[in-house]
Amino acid sequence: PGIMPIMTYGGFKRMTGFCKTYVPQEILDTLEPIKDNEQAVKNYGIHLGTEMCKKLLDAGTPGLHMYTLNLDNAAVSILKNLGFINPEVLPRTLPWRPSANLTRKPQEGVRPIFWANRRHSYLARTAGWESYPSGRWASCALRGKGGQFGAIDEKLMSKALSSEKRREKAMAAWGKTVTSVDAVKAVFVKYVTGEIKQLPWTESDQMQSESVDICGKLVDVINKGYLTINSQPRVNGLPSSDAKVGWGSDDGFVYQKAYMEFFCSPAALETVLSAVKAVPSIAYQAVNAKGEYQSNMAEDTVIAATWGVFPNQEIVQPTVVDVAAFKVWKD
Repeated sequence: PGIMPIMTYGGFKRMTGFCKTYVPQEILDTLEPIKDNEQAVKNYGIHLGTEMCKKLLDAGTPGLHMYTLNLDNAAVSILKNLGFINPEVLPRTLPWRPSANLTRKPQEGVRPIFWANRRHSYLARTAGWESYPSGRWASCALRGKGGQFGAIDEKLMSKALSSEKRREKAMAAWGKTVTSVDAVKAVFVKYVTGEIKQLPWTESDQMQSESVDICGKLVDVINKGYLTINSQPRVNGLPSSDAKVGWGSDDGFVYQKAYMEFFCSPAALETVLSAVKAVPSIAYQAVNAKGEYQSNMAEDTVIAATWGVFPNQEIVQPTVVDVAAFKVWKD
């Protein structure tokens, strides 16, 4: 049997109406009072899907097929509830989530780190590429025909405010007005500590698990005036099977450069640059709202931010810092 979790009330009504599906009155009665609460509908869909699967499996059903419609969070949650997935050891083929596009997925093997928290934005802006980099980013089609980044999708930019319910939720988390710099800092601290789930510059509902280990340091940085939106800790030769930072086959070793993106004032930038310039091994890029740019990196520089060493193959570099891509991403 196939299981398709309820993800939105509107989608549920359209699908059951189109397919002329009989729906038990108990389900309709449960959905009616929560139909305008998107998260409550999702939670009920996961609960209902879990209970259905338990009954089917207890009755001796040899297997189940999970339908996701390219939105797998609910299906994965159900499988976790059933004990089929251990969330601590979920395997990752790459440190970022690959595209579901069957043409793009086998080609793509490297991405700029700047879109780590905005996956859908990156997919949209590169959807028109004729080919995707599978090895070194420098050999990407970006350098030639067909590799220009597309325009920013305004729908993705305003997703958190796309409905009255989402707007209310966002305003409750971020505040309706900017009252002070300290109030802005407090919002960023709430994000890195998990008190709120999202910022305007992120798409996922939580920080990447690897950044949780440096949460205390991130809070200190934010309180000093550096409002971080993307980061990763240094990793030096941990097993590729590591639950937090591992990826690829389980017989290799993974590495990461310490990395952080942040907003700051001009004065705070000068403070950090005075320290950075004394350490030649630290690379930086900075740009302001006017587009004024400064960096200690050459124009065509590409630096591996994440890499892995595996038996009988070249070093894999799936995440990079690229000067040219930064200048596109900054907008």
